[in-house]
Parts: sequence; structure tokens; C-alpha cells
Amino acid sequence: MQVVSAEYRAAPALHAAIEPRTATAAWSDGSVELWMPTLAPGLARSAVATAMGVGEDAVIVHPMPIGGGFGIGLESDAGVQAAAIARAIDRPVQLTWSRAEDCVHDRFRAPAAARMTGRVDQNGRLVGLLAKIAAPSTGHELAARLLASDKAAQAALALPANGDAYAVAGATPFYQIPNWALDHHPADVGIPTGHWRSGAHSYTCFFTECFIDELAHAANTEPLSFRVAMLGGNARLARCLTTVAALGGWEGGVAGSGQGIACHSFRGSHIAVFAEAHIEEDQSIGIDRIVAAIDCGRQINPDIVRQNIEGGLVFGIAQALGASTRFKDGLATVRGFGDLDLPVLADMPDITVELIASEADPGGVSELAVPPVAPAIANALQSATGFRIRSLPLKVGEA
Repeated sequence: MQVVSAEYRAAPALHAAIEPRTATAAWSDGSVELWMPTLAPGLARSAVATAMGVGEDAVIVHPMPIGGGFGIGLESDAGVQAAAIARAIDRPVQLTWSRAEDCVHDRFRAPAAARMTGRVDQNGRLVGLLAKIAAPSTGHELAARLLASDKAAQAALALPANGDAYAVAGATPFYQIPNWALDHHPADVGIPTGHWRSGAHSYTCFFTECFIDELAHAANTEPLSFRVAMLGGNARLARCLTTVAALGGWEGGVAGSGQGIACHSFRGSHIAVFAEAHIEEDQSIGIDRIVAAIDCGRQINPDIVRQNIEGGLVFGIAQALGASTRFKDGLATVRGFGDLDLPVLADMPDITVELIASEADPGGVSELAVPPVAPAIANALQSATGFRIRSLPLKVGEA
């Protein structure tokens, strides 16, 4: 038996939508009308009514096109502010946050840390996996903030709880592992957190799929075969892996190949991502190619599916390379896109998306492609350099 342990970290991430938060409000005869981009008009209406001390029947919300919400569209701060200002000056108000304010007062994707431990037997099989993940209880925070008027939600929050399922979503293994355990250790880090595209899956997939690669190397097994051997009950995900390997020209992730692979299952859909990456002379990370194979069941509109997957892959690249911030005096230090190390058009790799025909029930695709991109790139960098980066965003020289 061989026991392998590793520690991983993910820094907080910003939504960084092109459109900063905004709202237009007008008061008349004790009621307010709001025009605002929102993913949750009912929650916005309730938040404004509570803040203004009026009944919900006195608040009318006109949902507007949201643009890039990525989860921040669940929040109603701008609507509450616009309503308060409009009532105070008795005039209609259009409020738009500055880019700096949008960054500083974001509801960040929670930071997280994981201690991963696996046991490999003498035949190279993974027989035990333990994941201990420390992260803020974002699910509880979202319920307390967005569902303050929901008595059932508040009653549930009042119950004793050892962890937050939202904070470790995606960490439950879809591999057939005889013995596994998952622990959430709630961590209060002093910053507001919220839903970010794919939620906790964005870091739990990074932890799991990078560690699976480490276990494959410890077992002296090729990483693709190591994964497929544990997917006896998930033929759809196994097919995604073999398809992406064939399309990408998988060479086994051997030293010097610069190739990496990762997979994930999410909301009834399955995806595998192949990446080729290298280190530039200036020690920056270069991504040469991304290939994705997706089985999301029956596709009602394949073009929309493809758009969601391609957008998710680019979003995943942004998470891998940047989209994070440090904090000083309790405030995020970033003030705009230039501080976020986001990839630009010249950094975009060649991207191939293969949609696998399936008659299974349709699954979700809007967030599916985000989680496996960063681990695929990290695994590619390990094969290129022999050095394992275990933190997000990926930085050369940082374990």
C-alpha cells in the first residue's frame, strides 16, 4: 500500500463581468418601479421592500438583459441603493457602479484549501480517498442574505450543521472508489462570498482532478487509463475521456509532452477537457490548445450548447490564469480589468468542442465547462515541467 498526500489552495475569484451593476428607480405614491438586470426578480423585489420598509406589493421590478452575470446577478445591492436615492431626492435615478466599486464590493467566489489523501494498493488501484476542504459556508451565507424573508430557509439555517454542502459541491467522487470521505471545515475569512459561475465546483474539481493525476503517477499508470478504470458505472463520462483523448492526440501525459487531461460531471452532463500548455521565456503560462468533449444528453439547440461550452472554457482559462485579488485593510486591491491578469485575445488557444450525440435526458451546460479547465492546464504544465502547481490561479514557481 502507498499513501499519497497533497495540499491545494484556491484564491478568491471576482465575477469581473463587463457590465458593472446598475439599476434605475422611480418612486410614485409610495411605490417604486425598478429597471435592473437580475437573475432573481423575486429576490430583488423582496430585498428592496425590506430595505425600504414597504410591502412587496409596493415594489415593481422590470428585469432587464443581464449581460455577463456569472452569479453576481443574484445580488440586489444596486437596486436597493437606487431605490433609496430615488426616494430621498424624489426623482427618478439611474445608478451605475464604477468599475472600481464593482471590484471592491464584489461577492467573491470563496477561497478554499484542501488536504487530499489517497491510498493506492500494490496493483496500482485507488482504494481510498479522503478530502478535507476548508472554505467559507457560502451556501449558508447566500441563504441568510438572499432569503432573509423566507421563514423556511431561516429555520433551516438555525439548525445545527457540521458543514455546508454548497461549499464542497463537486467534491463527491464520481469515480468508483471503495472507501472515501469528504469533510467540510467552515472557515470565516472575513470577506463576503457569493455564487460564481459553477460555484464550489470551480475549486473542488481542481483539487480532485489534479490529485487524481498525482495518484496516477504514484501508481505508475497513464492518467487517462487510471481514470477510465474507475468509471465502470459511468460510461458517458468514460466516452467523453476517450473521445477527447482521440481528438487531442493524447500521448499519455508523459514527461515533456505538455499534455494534461481532466473531467467532470455536473447537473446531469459530462465533460472531459484536454489541454496543451507550456512555460514562456518570461515565466508566464502559455496555453496552446484546448479540446473538450461533452455529453449533455439530448441537445435541443446544439449551437446554444456550443456557445455555452466555449464561453465556459474561456471563463475557465481566466480562472486558471487570473481573475483573483489580494486584500488590504479588508478591501480587494484590484480596481479594474488591468489588475486581474485576465487572458486577452492574443492569449487564446485553439479551441475544439465535440458534442457527443446522446438520447439521455438533457443536462445543464451553462456552467459545465468551467471546472475542468484549470486542472487540465495544471496537469499539462506538470507534464511539461515536472513541477506540480497546486494553487489557483496558476503561477510559475508557486506550489
